[in-house]
Amino acid sequence: MTNSNDIRSGNEWWRNRFWAVMKSIGLARRLERGKRYARAQRVLALVVEPGLVTARVQGSRYEPYRSQVGLQVFSDAEWARAVGALASQALFSAKLLGGEMPENIEEAFAAVGLSLFPATPDELWMDCSCPDAVAPCKHIAALHFVLAERLDDDPFLLFLWRGRARDRILRELRLRRAAEASGQAPVPEVGSSIEEAIERFWKVGGSLDAISFTIEPPAVSASLLKRLGMPSFWKSHPEIRGSLERLYAKVTERAMALAYSTRDRE
Repeated sequence: MTNSNDIRSGNEWWRNRFWAVMKSIGLARRLERGKRYARAQRVLALVVEPGLVTARVQGSRYEPYRSQVGLQVFSDAEWARAVGALASQALFSAKLLGGEMPENIEEAFAAVGLSLFPATPDELWMDCSCPDAVAPCKHIAALHFVLAERLDDDPFLLFLWRGRARDRILRELRLRRAAEASGQAPVPEVGSSIEEAIERFWKVGGSLDAISFTIEPPAVSASLLKRLGMPSFWKSHPEIRGSLERLYAKVTERAMALAYSTRDRE
C-alpha cells in the first residue's frame, strides 16, 4: 500500500475515480485518518442501500461502532432521464446489459443535469456512534476506503447508492431499447404477482411484426460471467474464468460461421 487509493491490488479505476471525486470536493485529506483502520481490516461489515452506506467498524472498545454515510437518491423522474440518456447511447446500453459499467458513464448523467458521484460535500451526511466529535471520524474515513475498494469489484453499487438496484435499471433499459426499436413509447415497468405472470405467460403481449434478429458477436465478451459475478467454487480454480472466456469465444466464432456460411448451413 503506497497511497490513499491503494488498499489492494487489481483494477483500481473506480477506486481512483472515487478518490478523485473526494479530493475535488475537499474530503480526501480528511479521510486519510481512516487508512490505518482500513488496512487493519477493522471494517467488519459494509452494506450499500439506496441513499445509505452502513458499516460496523471496530474501534478501541469491544463493541464495533456503527458508521453511516448518506447520499441523496435520485427521484423517479431523474432516474427516468438518466435511463433515457443511457438508452440513447448504443455502447452504454450494450456494456450495461452485458454486465459492464462504462468508465465514462458519468457523461450520460451529466447530459441530463445529474451527477452519479456526489458533486459537493453538502450532498453527503455522515454519522458514527463513536464519541469522536470530529466529522468525519476515523471510522467513517475507514468506511470510505472500503467503499472505494468495493466499487472496483462492483461499480453498479453507485446506482444502488443513488437509489436504483442494477437489475431494475437494466430492465428499464431493455424496455427503452425495445420501444425505440419498435418505434413505440416505452411502457413503464409495473410489478405483478407470480400468479398474474403465470396467467399471461403464453399470451403474446403485442404484435410480432416489429421483432427483428441480428446475429453478431456480443458487444461485451463473457458478459454473463461479468454479470453474475464470481461464484464461490472459483476460489480453488483461479484459471476457470479465463478458460470459460476462451471457450465462449470459440462458441461465438462457430455460431457466426453457422449463421453466415452457406456451406455450414447446408
